Amino acid sequence: MTGPALSPGVPFATSSSEVSWPEAPLPLTAPARPGAWLLLTDEHPAALGRAVALALALAAAGDDALSLPRDDLDELPGFLAERPVRGVVFLTGAPYVYHDPEAAQELLLAVLEVVARLGPGVRFRLLTQSGGEPGLLFLRGLVRVLAVERPELRASLVDFDARSDLEFLVRELRADAPDDDVRWRHEVRYAARPARVPFAAEVPGGPGAYVVTGARGPAIARWLAATGATRIVLSGRNTVVVPGVETVAVPGDIAAPGVAERLVAAATADGLPLRGMVHAAEALADDVETVWRPQVLGAHRLHEATADCPPDWWLLCSSPAPARMASATADAWLAAFAAWRRARGLPATTVHWPAPAPLAMDLPDFAC
Repeated sequence: MTGPALSPGVPFATSSSEVSWPEAPLPLTAPARPGAWLLLTDEHPAALGRAVALALALAAAGDDALSLPRDDLDELPGFLAERPVRGVVFLTGAPYVYHDPEAAQELLLAVLEVVARLGPGVRFRLLTQSGGEPGLLFLRGLVRVLAVERPELRASLVDFDARSDLEFLVRELRADAPDDDVRWRHEVRYAARPARVPFAAEVPGGPGAYVVTGARGPAIARWLAATGATRIVLSGRNTVVVPGVETVAVPGDIAAPGVAERLVAAATADGLPLRGMVHAAEALADDVETVWRPQVLGAHRLHEATADCPPDWWLLCSSPAPARMASATADAWLAAFAAWRRARGLPATTVHWPAPAPLAMDLPDFAC
């Protein structure tokens, strides 16, 4: 979303939070003594295959690899007490398996089942081959929360590509490096580092149609109206009257089938172009399903509904409670989803909107 703004535009902060990926070679250390590892999966075929391959690679390095069926997770604490291991490794399946938000949610719940049964003294790692898939990259949010809530686990996410030999993953595990978000690309190791980058000062406003979701819809609508919007379509029970601007309310749950399509149809009626969307649907709760439904599944529904008429821009609003597990993982999914869309030439930007204050006050900061 670059280039000149239309009308007065919609102002935002001129910098964004982003993650940089500098090279981070593993430290040179003395060879680790042989040990044992517990390899777990969500039992998708590709995950099971990778677990077998990693077990063989660990054996070649002199380590043992143990496994525990998912149905026996209740025995995990006793299993670890009887068999000291250097770490617990959870491997995921092929990226496409988790593209549906409900499948990604099932993965999260499976991982949380494991985390809940881990005691101190055992490092926890997630191994993914994401290919940029949001349904796997959202696990970054989980790792960030675990760093605060369960620091003794020293949780980390290791994402590798198809060209990275398993030998390098074995080195990653045995090195026990402190990085908690790592990428292996073409057998080169990178580690996540926070960064601040400049961003376009304005999101184009002006004539056209806009779709807005979430309880803050009326405030956002007044804000868009000031830029010259022609029509603003709001989801749910939101209603607002703005002089000179057509406003339409479309009832229904944004995550339910057909609601996103009705929103887009109402916005583009009579051939009006869809200029922008603000997805601010949220749920303040602790359980994953309640939080993910409006934020994650709702965003996916809008993505599908605009396949034939993509907007000029799309803002995806993060949760006002990012420290919670459910919200942090939903926010991480949105950030990865925005990057996934941009990689395909489609607009999307995540924005931190920490409080439901009037939009005429301080405006949010971007996280691309």
